[in-house]
Amino acid sequence: MPTLVAAQAFESGSRAELYRRHVLGGKDVQCRTNASCAALGVEALDAGRINDAQALVDMEAMLADAASLQAEEEDSPKAVSSAESRISMALVHEGDVQASDGAFANARAYYRSAANRTGQHADDAMLNRVNTVAQQRLAGIADKQVVQGLPAAGAHFARYMNLGAWSSVTLTPLKGRRGEYRLDAEFVYPTVAHDGAPQASTGSVVANVRFFGGVARVPVSDQLPGALIEATARLTNLGAYDGRPDKCLLEFRVSEPETLDVATHGSVGACGFGAGVTADGSYYLKTGS
Repeated sequence: MPTLVAAQAFESGSRAELYRRHVLGGKDVQCRTNASCAALGVEALDAGRINDAQALVDMEAMLADAASLQAEEEDSPKAVSSAESRISMALVHEGDVQASDGAFANARAYYRSAANRTGQHADDAMLNRVNTVAQQRLAGIADKQVVQGLPAAGAHFARYMNLGAWSSVTLTPLKGRRGEYRLDAEFVYPTVAHDGAPQASTGSVVANVRFFGGVARVPVSDQLPGALIEATARLTNLGAYDGRPDKCLLEFRVSEPETLDVATHGSVGACGFGAGVTADGSYYLKTGS
């Protein structure tokens, strides 16, 4: 059961306050504002204290999410822009930690996530500045251990949503079936629970797939919910799905190095996912845990 303070915050409609209280409730909190966490995180990274830097930028990101929730509650375009710039800058700082640790694919995933979030706002000065930083960081490691195409050993791609949540697509080679992969996809729509803890609506797809010209297509609505989908044959008739409210086909496309683009043909509502969940977007290669 939520505490009296949390209950009052929820009744007032402030998800931001609930989430902020949840984030700052730990005993080992090293900073209490987005700005102080960002500054301390940069300082720790410059000093080579990778673990401290990681903890600080994680907190920076969570407090940026709290600012985003508050901006939504206030319905203030300026506050929304400021919060989005904080979230994107936190992603850049997460990338800096990964790059310092030699995990260049992970660093690029964070930098690309930041650039993707800010690149659609050419008329916003704050977001433009963050976009420039993200692009500069990305250019600085653009040639370091780049993974081309789809690795024969499989790969894990992820798309940052909000509130620390990532949607993901994992591809694992099928033994004895050359060129075919087991696809395990988990899509999320993050929200805040009554006690301020993050929670999420979800949607999942499990399929055996083959990529043709870098593209795999999975007819989700044609199968029973939760069933393993066989999608190793070439599927070219998208007309049977596009514009159909009762159909859902997911297309997975290797579009550029370390990037997997996912698009829905038909209707998201026919995919059988939870409320607010969609698979669409760019997913970036991540390695390790």
